[in-house]
Amino acid sequence: LSGETAMNLAREFGLSSEKLVSGWSRKWRNGGDEALKPKPKGRPKGSVTPKPLSEEAKLRRQIARLEAENAYLKKLRD
Repeated sequence: LSGETAMNLAREFGLSSEKLVSGWSRKWRNGGDEALKPKPKGRPKGSVTPKPLSEEAKLRRQIARLEAENAYLKKLRD
């Protein structure tokens, strides 16, 4: 903003590209200091709460797991 070129600033601070400086200055002009702060990655904690399983769903899962285990053991035996 003080007249320095993006290329000179990138060289001065050891950045890999002047495009970084250009992007940062554009973000700063549009959003101020807040725009340059790092944003949290991923989903916010607590955004998705798992639904409790019904007793029937729990039993179906257990049956599926036991059937898979049984098939695996039969294959080992053969």
